[in-house]
This record gives sequence, structure tokens and C-alpha cells, in this order.
Amino acid sequence: LDTLVQQGKALYVGISSYSVAQTAAAVEIAARDHLAPITIHQPYYNMLDRGVERDLLPVAERVDMGVIAFCPLASGLLSGTKYQDGDVPAESRPAREWARHWVAGKSRDERRRVLQGLAAIARERGQTLAQMAVAWALRHAGMTSVVMGASRPEQVEQNVGALATLAFTSDELARIDAL
Repeated sequence: LDTLVQQGKALYVGISSYSVAQTAAAVEIAARDHLAPITIHQPYYNMLDRGVERDLLPVAERVDMGVIAFCPLASGLLSGTKYQDGDVPAESRPAREWARHWVAGKSRDERRRVLQGLAAIARERGQTLAQMAVAWALRHAGMTSVVMGASRPEQVEQNVGALATLAFTSDELARIDAL
């Protein structure tokens, strides 16, 4: 990666899905060997999987590394009403991809309770669930951006609407945490 930066074929070095230990080691190696610094990390992060909050986000902040969350809509679980009844078919994207551990670890009733509860908070905020999920992921000072997948242009337009309401009250955050 350093060679690509030196040759002008890449502007920055980024990593994705590294553990906190791997991230720290990569940053240390780059500094020790005078390589292009690692400037961005792209971890899986959303309201349903918050593991990076306790370890990766503090490390990224300490080493001045940006963070771009991928899958802020949890493989579609947070995209709208499709899964709010708690049914997540085995062949669906959330059941097969990044959100599969959350899906497998929750009963249908628990999935329904959480997803409907989050959707209710979003409605109170005047947002769709997808917009609130994007805004929520962006709320950390160290979060540079999010990566969203979309199959239609209107999905991109709708999700960009998250930027209209980025702030959360302490009550909203507490309710989201409780869910």
C-alpha cells in the first residue's frame, strides 16, 4: 500500500475489518518503517452491532485515524419496514451476511421489539429508520463517514436525508441504548 501511495496510484492507506490489535500493530509498523500512515479504518458498525465503540473507536481517535462505518443499515435490517415484524428469512441478506449473528442470536419476538422500537424513535424524530440509523452512526466525533449500499437512486436520496437531523437528545440515545 505504501508503494501505491509513493507511486501516486493511491492517495491514502486504509484498512477494513481489522481487530483492534491488528489495527494497533499496523499503525505501529507503518510508523516504525516510515511507511504511508494508515489514515482510515472501515469497520462494521451500526445500532445493532456496536462492538467498535469500546475498543476500535478510542484507538482510532488516539492515533488520529478516521473511521468510515460500513453497513450502517445492518444488511438491510434498519432500512425500513421489511423486517419490523421480526421475520428474517434464512435466504435474506441480513440472515446470510454481516447481520447474521444478530439475527441468529435473537428470537423473532426480540427482533420485532427492537426493530419496531427503533422505528418508533425514528418517527418521533421525523426520520425514516434508515435515516436515523445513518445519523446515529455519524454521531461519533471520530466517525468520518458511512458506506451505504443502495439498489435504487431514491434509496441514496432518502438516506442522505439523514443529514437534516444529525443531533440526538440524551433521551433518544438512552432509549436506543435500552433497545
